[in-house]
Amino acid sequence: MAKKKFNLNIKVAYDAPVTLTFVIVCAVIFLINMLLAKSGKADGLQKLLASPTAQSGTSPFIVKQFESYLRLLIYMFGSAPAGASVLFTNLILIMLLGPAMEERYGSVIIGIMIFVSALFSGVLNACFCDVSLIGAVPVVSMMIFLNAFMSFSKKKFPLSFAAVMVLFVLLQIFSGAGAIGIIICIAGGLCGSLFAFLTSPKMKAEKKASKSGSGGGLLNRAEKIAYAEELDRNSPRNRKSYDDDETTVVGTLKF
Repeated sequence: MAKKKFNLNIKVAYDAPVTLTFVIVCAVIFLINMLLAKSGKADGLQKLLASPTAQSGTSPFIVKQFESYLRLLIYMFGSAPAGASVLFTNLILIMLLGPAMEERYGSVIIGIMIFVSALFSGVLNACFCDVSLIGAVPVVSMMIFLNAFMSFSKKKFPLSFAAVMVLFVLLQIFSGAGAIGIIICIAGGLCGSLFAFLTSPKMKAEKKASKSGSGGGLLNRAEKIAYAEELDRNSPRNRKSYDDDETTVVGTLKF
């Protein structure tokens, strides 16, 4: 009896491009900041990765300075003064929530939400807060709200969402964030997540496909025929080569 061949065919997929790219950029900037800190040259980068504050704050927004406008957005790639633990906690939360949200809403929409959340929080901080924002806290807040909206759409209030929000606020308090900063980050996350109600191409495409089906099904007659033909083409009985394992193929099943 011939021995069966064991083939390990695994493809590496860049499944959530926006989420993965965001995390990679944050990690690379953190490593660069560490290297510059050892040489005593990290002050310039840390200042650039801190959002502007109110005029009475430590880093006021200057209307005629391009750097001030840039800092309204890129502060989300920085690391908080509390150290690496807060940064990696935020990145872990983003990696846990981001891929599922990106699969549901699409990469473009998630990218827009991240942009809106960070920009809105940065503008609020430049108007009302005397301390700079540093890090991806508004992005984490936005993804927590997005995850909760999935349950809200089913007319349910998830108790887990309330627990996560309490733990999220406690994390910000223990990391040294003030009350105004926490409110600004939550407001920015809420503003970014609300964008999901305005446009969501993937959800609209699914609704359009379901409405076009006949007899209440998800596929119309032509799509069903094409689907059956594709199953027949991909059936093992139509392949030209077989493994020498004395196995008889009688058909295929799809669950």
